[in-house]
Amino acid sequence: MLADFDSRRHLGFMFDCTSREIRKAVNRGVIEIDAENCNVKNGWLLGFLERQTEPVYQKDLEKIFHFPKSTLADMIQSLEKSGYIAKVPVDGDGRKKQIIVTEAGKRFNDLAESQILAVDDYITSDIPPEQIEIVVEVLEKMRKNAMDYKSYVEEKKED
Repeated sequence: MLADFDSRRHLGFMFDCTSREIRKAVNRGVIEIDAENCNVKNGWLLGFLERQTEPVYQKDLEKIFHFPKSTLADMIQSLEKSGYIAKVPVDGDGRKKQIIVTEAGKRFNDLAESQILAVDDYITSDIPPEQIEIVVEVLEKMRKNAMDYKSYVEEKKED
């Protein structure tokens, strides 16, 4: 059993290592642009919020990003503390708060997105576009398969 394990390429491990290196590269650039409390994950959330044309609430983000409530709450709190977002009451209901991106958040997002694009360009610089398309297609299939794995395991238990 160990020989089989040792002889395989472990794609999850490879993806994790690659993802970590990409995050570190983007974070280095983000730190250089003086973003005190913002990391890549918070940056993705900020970018998503900035692109929304309809009001966004924390419950909406929980459904979209599939983060645990506590993780999402920490991310929102960090972005709010940094002055990148604000939570504003809607229609006089103090409990329901819309999340909006501040001017500081918009400036940061522009800088962060340019850093993300620079890293993307650099890490794909010697890879032909058709190979990038294959990687994207395979990763999407693998992501879907990983999401479906829970139901697969449950079906096997019933057998």
